Amino acid sequence: MELEEETIELFKQLAEEKKPFEFLSRYLCPELVGEEYDMIRKATLLLLVTEVDIRCRHRLHELLWGSAGTGKTVFLSWIEKNVQGVKINAEMTSKTGLVGDARGNKITPGLLAEYDGNVVCIDELDKMNAKDQNGLLQAMEEGEYMIVKGRKRNKFRAEIRAIASANEIDRITRPLLDRFDFIFSLTKPPREERAKHTPRLVKNFIGQTDEQEIAVLKAYLEWIKDFEPTILEEDLSKVVEMIQMYILKTHTNIDPISFRNLEESILRIAYAMAKLEKRNITTEHIKKSIMFKDKIIQNLILGD
Repeated sequence: MELEEETIELFKQLAEEKKPFEFLSRYLCPELVGEEYDMIRKATLLLLVTEVDIRCRHRLHELLWGSAGTGKTVFLSWIEKNVQGVKINAEMTSKTGLVGDARGNKITPGLLAEYDGNVVCIDELDKMNAKDQNGLLQAMEEGEYMIVKGRKRNKFRAEIRAIASANEIDRITRPLLDRFDFIFSLTKPPREERAKHTPRLVKNFIGQTDEQEIAVLKAYLEWIKDFEPTILEEDLSKVVEMIQMYILKTHTNIDPISFRNLEESILRIAYAMAKLEKRNITTEHIKKSIMFKDKIIQNLILGD
């Protein structure tokens, strides 16, 4: 995509003022209201920023769970329609072949390999069978998965970013849950929030979506796509110290959470925040990342 000079200058100003996180996240499925969806929009923007991994996993993954009517499927459908996500229903994966097929004389890759490089929106993850949950876990963590047939082991590349929904979180395996950086427990909004939602709902119903906002979001993501932030040597010890301090001093119950889902997740979030600003990772990004992750953990504990 060839961007105009005026657009590039606007993006540079946005990045320099450190505003893209707040500014662009508002464009994601704006018809869903409530503080929890403000957090979900921000988490999803960070997820969209991360793409192919070079040295280790930078890709972020997100799970929305709660009863029917909380907007989960609406959100997934918006991602599918507007940012080229690929939507699948987990209950149907056994028919369509999420992982693949090892019957017969050859190994056939499934949808995970086909959707390599995409944002995969998985509806009703709690209804996915164990085999597909295991394959999804491998793809989320390693960016590839393996199918074994006799002595043959075939690896298939599947660097996906997963946004999943579920009604019952206890039907998802613990190891798979551990791969989600963002887990949001949703409840039905009160009447006041539903009333606020009505104008957007009506506009969306008659097709009056703001295409310009979506175009700006897509263009910005394209602008930062090839930038790979890192931690400079002079900031390395400070970053380590900040994460250690959080682990030792926080009052949030982090004991059940693995290092993969806490320390590494904090770094992945900071990486995405820095990439949004086209800057290297600083202690400021680490601080914001810790605060963001801690709030998600606290909300999840309250949701349980």
